[in-house]
Amino acid sequence: MRLSQKEIEHLQENTDDIRNICILAHVDHGKTSLSDSLLASNGIISQRMAGQIRYLDARPDEQLRGITMESSAISLYFKTIHRPHKEKSTDEKEKSSIEKPEIKEYLINLIDSPGHVDFSSEVSIASRLCDGAVVLVDVVEGVCSQTISVLRQCWMDKLKPVLVLNKIDRLITELQMTPSEAYQHLSQVIEQVNSVIGSFYAGDRMQEDYLWKEKLEKGEKIEFKEKDDSDIYFSPEKNNVIFASAIDGWGFNIAQFAVIYEKKLGVSRERLQKFLWGDFYLDPKTKKVITSKGLRGRNLKPLFVNFVLNNIWFIYNIAILNHDQEKLEKVVKSLKIRITPRELRSKDKKQLIKTVMSQWLPVANAVLLTVADKLPSPLESQKQRIESILDSAPGAELIDHQLRENVIDCCKNEKLSCYISKMLLIPTEELPENQKEALTHDELIERGRQARAAAAKAAEAVKMMEQAQNESDDMYARASESKKIEEEPGFKFEDEEEDLTADTQENVTEKETAIGFARIYSGTLSVGDEVSVLQPRFNPSKPHKYISTTKITGLYLLMGRDMISLKKVLAGNIVGIKGLDGHLLKSGTLVNTGTLGINLATRGMTSPPIVKVALEPENPTQMDKLEKGLELLNQADPCVKTYVQGTGEHILATAGELHLERCLKDLRERFAGIEISSSKPVIPYRETIVVNMDSKPDPNRGTQELVLGKYKIIFQTVPLPTKVTEYLMHNTKNIAGFEKQIGKGDQNDKDEAGDNTNIKIDEAEGDELDDNEIQQSRVISMDEFTDKLGKLFDGTENLKNRENEFVWSSDMVNRISSFGPKNKGSNIFFDSEKHDVRRIFDKSCSKQRFEYPFSLLSGFQLATSAGPLAAEQMQGVAVFLKDIIDISSESDNKVSEVANLAGRLISSTRDMIHKGFREWSPRIMLAMYTCDIQAATEVLGKVYAVVQKRRGSVVKEELKEGTSFFTVTAKIPVVEAFGFSEEIRKRTSGAASPQLVFSGFESIDEDPFWVPTTEEELKELGEFADRENVARRYMNSIRKRKGLFVDEKVVQRAEKQRTLKKD
Repeated sequence: MRLSQKEIEHLQENTDDIRNICILAHVDHGKTSLSDSLLASNGIISQRMAGQIRYLDARPDEQLRGITMESSAISLYFKTIHRPHKEKSTDEKEKSSIEKPEIKEYLINLIDSPGHVDFSSEVSIASRLCDGAVVLVDVVEGVCSQTISVLRQCWMDKLKPVLVLNKIDRLITELQMTPSEAYQHLSQVIEQVNSVIGSFYAGDRMQEDYLWKEKLEKGEKIEFKEKDDSDIYFSPEKNNVIFASAIDGWGFNIAQFAVIYEKKLGVSRERLQKFLWGDFYLDPKTKKVITSKGLRGRNLKPLFVNFVLNNIWFIYNIAILNHDQEKLEKVVKSLKIRITPRELRSKDKKQLIKTVMSQWLPVANAVLLTVADKLPSPLESQKQRIESILDSAPGAELIDHQLRENVIDCCKNEKLSCYISKMLLIPTEELPENQKEALTHDELIERGRQARAAAAKAAEAVKMMEQAQNESDDMYARASESKKIEEEPGFKFEDEEEDLTADTQENVTEKETAIGFARIYSGTLSVGDEVSVLQPRFNPSKPHKYISTTKITGLYLLMGRDMISLKKVLAGNIVGIKGLDGHLLKSGTLVNTGTLGINLATRGMTSPPIVKVALEPENPTQMDKLEKGLELLNQADPCVKTYVQGTGEHILATAGELHLERCLKDLRERFAGIEISSSKPVIPYRETIVVNMDSKPDPNRGTQELVLGKYKIIFQTVPLPTKVTEYLMHNTKNIAGFEKQIGKGDQNDKDEAGDNTNIKIDEAEGDELDDNEIQQSRVISMDEFTDKLGKLFDGTENLKNRENEFVWSSDMVNRISSFGPKNKGSNIFFDSEKHDVRRIFDKSCSKQRFEYPFSLLSGFQLATSAGPLAAEQMQGVAVFLKDIIDISSESDNKVSEVANLAGRLISSTRDMIHKGFREWSPRIMLAMYTCDIQAATEVLGKVYAVVQKRRGSVVKEELKEGTSFFTVTAKIPVVEAFGFSEEIRKRTSGAASPQLVFSGFESIDEDPFWVPTTEEELKELGEFADRENVARRYMNSIRKRKGLFVDEKVVQRAEKQRTLKKD
């Protein structure tokens, strides 16, 4: 049923009966099909079209590809009879009042999110706005990569999930399992999901245990709190698991079948619910429920198989597999299903089974009942999960105490706190206030009457003109007759005019209005309210920075493709907010003016943009339209990064190939409205060094001496141990936090001031991907970080056995001066033993000796941000400051020398580090995708062929138990992955579907400068190395793109005669 504005506002007032939920799953596991069934229950779409229309996929390319690309919200109304639990009471009156059922009305705000890995940022947006989640799993494919990701998202955001085991019809029609086999298979899928959740729980417990021990060591008295994990797992008897086939429109939970069999078996539904899942059997002789111990060798089937699955399998058998019209009619009659004879005799078996099953076990009822019963309201949810969000906000200790309490208690009459997760750009003409109002029934009748009268009058006029023409050929008579007709009231001739301007006008884009996609945590927001807008960089310690004031000009209930205007919205609801243009770029927080608010928008994107292209308009005069379009795209898409390089190129950075396609389509057709040309995708690389096992040990390898002015400075560049590098990559955010804690130098302050977050194209240059930012570890203390790093250094034997003079030890942690690049990378600058420059972790107060420490550190930052191979970031490199020697006690021109020295030290330090880098065996590191491919047995060979063609390697291959599907895990370089998904679908005729997830960087085990030198190599490969040097090819392609010098011979053999073929 469609709700009016008054009914919606009434439902929003009762916070106890609001449910904010998101639907999460791996791609193509049935999220949007399930959403269609839920919408059909509210009459928004036809029940017959549910699963086919994909209503919430509003974009044309979403419909074309059959996948969701953007999160979309809709509000559903659900009415149910609430049956309270029976309680023992001696007072009969009290007992009757307790057991009396009541009618409850729920407002369910549903957000459908994408499943494709390129749009994973949309999943985090949806989860942050919600209190619960409906997690779908395809029972044939089982737990996939994105299933684990969305479960992790639920765990991190403390969302309470319910599980939907979808596509059970595939077990019947495709895999042709028996009910007993299906029961075992479903049990295994539930165990897989629970094992994933168990791993999250175990990780959290390990962290809490470590922190508890750390506090004990410091002498704090604190008790270790044991936590019960029994309520976090999925179990059908707890009613948090739904068995469904969204495409066929049916679904159920255990409680629904307990109600069906309650009267037949004479057992209470509460008791029956406990036995309908698990190893419980019905003894045919005693009619009692027994466990597996009471079987005594008898071959009995579990109650779930006998009472539930057998019935479903029987209906599928007589409707599809072995069609039996007579039996089907008996089943329909016994189940009291309303089906017309025409539908029952339909030749379309798929539509027939959908009609029968969706009326017997409607999936919408099962899902909405479970959501209302098992998922928390905003009141319950915010008490459980909001404190962790508030504690992670910057300046948490400065937050207004009253506001904090209001947010935790979800108070609707107190101070406002509203989180905006992203900005939606809606064509202005589609806003409710700009659309024509729907006519009432009486107005439609009146308009029809007027149209009929006008048509009759026009017909009569034509008839009169024909008569006049027949009666007289006199031109004057015809003209006077026409004039008479025109003078009649309510009648006029329409002139046809040729549109001469149609061809001359340019393609004008529709005007877009920014609407904030928001959740109100406390207070009430009304149209006309003046509120403070907190940008993501707002910190309560600096209350006047990154804050502005605006007036709310519109509030909307988001209904998929439509919106309904509201006058006010209370705490606990999801809403669209108008009036934020020019105040927010992507996310932010709204609070009452004059209130020290909470910054709820500090979380970064989950998948950093890795694929970059340079853009320019086909027509150079339209550059301003491109810039405006990029501004709008940057605002509309939370995972897009746009900036202008120093060369003037406009760069668009996206999460993947599919995401890039969608962004370019939006730019051309919607935001810029012009033809745009894009460069080949630009992929980030890394540069590193390794120990060459063929070379002789040299304790001084990588050592360089710099003589500048009165100083002689000695550096040594060495490769960092692999485990240390990996640890640094997983803790870049923690390292950045430590830099802030100790107080940054002048250069760092400059970097911080230059980080621009205005609503303009970001003028940032360089690599937007910060050392595997996808897989960041938890926030840890400085002591825990240094302790772990010291242990990793102690356990390293990387150079110990080969070069006796160089040994890693835990003492080196105290000598760390800087991490690079950007003060948080996976390269380390170590101070000398004499303490010449600053130290991050050294607790001693000794003063540094050298007078220009930040010149050396700036040189280190420059060196690591652009390596010597291809000006890409370094990874896994350690630079030791061995010594600084004063080679002159006095200088005649001391002032001028000092003035020159500070600047020259920066570039000279960079050059010395690069020179030491080249003395080792350098390597190019490629950005890598981990690729999960679901494939049938017959196409497995084709999958391997495509992976190998793309220079990939298969890491793992396993058969999904109970199916004929294999899960192949492979690693593919990002640079080779463009067109991979399309090619693999073509080669396998759509039978294999890959999911590409960025997994970090891996080096090519090949020296880019290698040439054949030994007699054997020259004999085998020749002077010019017939075998291609892949690392050199990658290095040269990067250098060419950046305009750097490339050492390539244009003419290989100048003495050879060139023969030209004559025509």
